[in-house]
Amino acid sequence: MRLRPKRSLRAPIDLRERLGIPARERVLAWGSGPKTTREARGEPDYVAATDLALYVEGTGASYPWDSIGRASWSEPVLEIQLLDPSGGPGPTLRLRITESGDLPAAVHDRVTASVIVSERIEVADGVRARMVARRAHDDAPVKWSVVFDVGVDASDPKLQLQARAALDELRSALGI
Repeated sequence: MRLRPKRSLRAPIDLRERLGIPARERVLAWGSGPKTTREARGEPDYVAATDLALYVEGTGASYPWDSIGRASWSEPVLEIQLLDPSGGPGPTLRLRITESGDLPAAVHDRVTASVIVSERIEVADGVRARMVARRAHDDAPVKWSVVFDVGVDASDPKLQLQARAALDELRSALGI
């Protein structure tokens, strides 16, 4: 008796069209799960990881890798923590993925690869913040963000000024 290697499932022919993935992007992995809307039962929602972004059919949006703060996989849920425009924590997407293939690993790899620098620095007496430099892909500009520890008033102008000085010092030291 001959054992055949397990075949990986092929992506649907219309995956790029359904998710609006440009031809210049390379699809790394894909997955699917139940529709997020009632009117479309029977057909799954698709999610795809490309070299440049995560595409989610259920939201009708794509998320460049540098806009995702973290991703975690606890089968069957792929949880995506988005970043707000200032680089702080934004909304969380919880995607139920029933057919995942390499999607969780590809998402983890791309999110991790988008981080160039991540340093936790004291910006004032007892106040710490994480300074993060991210890039969506090799040719993209670097985006810096400052994420203060929980409980810190990030809107305090004095604290923002101190954080900006600490960030400038880090950028200078790293040459980024």
